[in-house]
Amino acid sequence: MKKEELIKQIQKYEPLLANAVSHMVEYIQDNYSAAYPSKVQTEAVNDYLRSVYADGDGSMSEKNCEHRRIASQKITIAAIPVLDNYQLDKLQNVLDHIAYDKEYYIPDRGYGMHR
Repeated sequence: MKKEELIKQIQKYEPLLANAVSHMVEYIQDNYSAAYPSKVQTEAVNDYLRSVYADGDGSMSEKNCEHRRIASQKITIAAIPVLDNYQLDKLQNVLDHIAYDKEYYIPDRGYGMHR
């Protein structure tokens, strides 16, 4: 199955999940991906986790982080048709980091001359 077909199927019933899966599959399948996902990719995951109320009261308590981690597994499960075992492990590892750190991405850096 191709990524585009998968996303179309998921989009029918869960648009935020489809967006998160799309961004994270893109990140995992990039042969030259950065060590961290982009802010846009991380925000897609966070949007999905908020939509399923995995944040609880919004604090990053241990309980809420575990809820976020468990909820993030649905992203990995949805990506099974397009990723191999190694990629699925890598994806869940990144999602676990996002579950414990909402800002798990490389911050944008300004380029040019600074004084």
